[in-house]
Amino acid sequence: MANIFLENSLLFVLTQLVPLLYMVTTVLYGLHFFQETPLAGKFKQPALILTVVTHVADLGLLTSTEGYRLSYSAYNLMGMVALTLAITYMFIELTTKSDKTGFFVIAFAAGSALFSSILSAQSIASGPTFSGLGIGVHLIAAIFGFSSVAIAGLYSGLYLVLFRQIRLNRFGLLFQRLPNLEALELLIMHAVAFGFFFLSVTMVAGVYEQQASTETINLLDPRLISLFVIWFLYGISLFIKPLVGWDIKHMAVLLIALFVLVTILLFIMSLITPSFHGVRI
Repeated sequence: MANIFLENSLLFVLTQLVPLLYMVTTVLYGLHFFQETPLAGKFKQPALILTVVTHVADLGLLTSTEGYRLSYSAYNLMGMVALTLAITYMFIELTTKSDKTGFFVIAFAAGSALFSSILSAQSIASGPTFSGLGIGVHLIAAIFGFSSVAIAGLYSGLYLVLFRQIRLNRFGLLFQRLPNLEALELLIMHAVAFGFFFLSVTMVAGVYEQQASTETINLLDPRLISLFVIWFLYGISLFIKPLVGWDIKHMAVLLIALFVLVTILLFIMSLITPSFHGVRI
């Protein structure tokens, strides 16, 4: 099948516009966070809403294209990670009225969207596609799980930076603008809980769909083993502090390491194979 992005001009334009909107939104949040620019503060939230709406429209047009179904391709995965990050953060901002961490989350979403747009220049029909409720739940849960891993890693990095500034008595810009350590700790634990939940759903739905279909998944695939390890460590993270007394600083280091592992895993996946799984049809 030919590259559908080159056959549909509207889809091509939207696919190129989405990462541009993410980058513009990132710049607006950055200007407001670092310089408190009034114009950026006024337009950053509308820009975020416009970005999400445009991305949803792009995804809707893509999935409505005849003969196309979402797959485990790196293009799909990175694009959906960007969207789920943006939607999750937008919900947090609209409900809590706090925009202090927006620049960091949206910046990572912009990177994912840009990477996804670059991959759209390649043919995305070379990998296996799937249909069915079980595999749909599996894919969506995996995307939200990876997004939760990213948010936990980002918030953990902010926690360590703020902790170091306080310890060194450097009460600079980040100290003034970021939430306090207690608030960041709460955000980290919520992200960990969401990550563990969605990764659990990912594994259960994947096993269910594999048993109900004719596809055979290699359970010894290093990427699947990595997923299990990440899920296991996230589960431990929920109980390590109350049971062992491990402080949040050491836990933040673990979460950052998991975030880096997932990012490397996705990057390697995009280079080696169009599918996250070793699937034999």
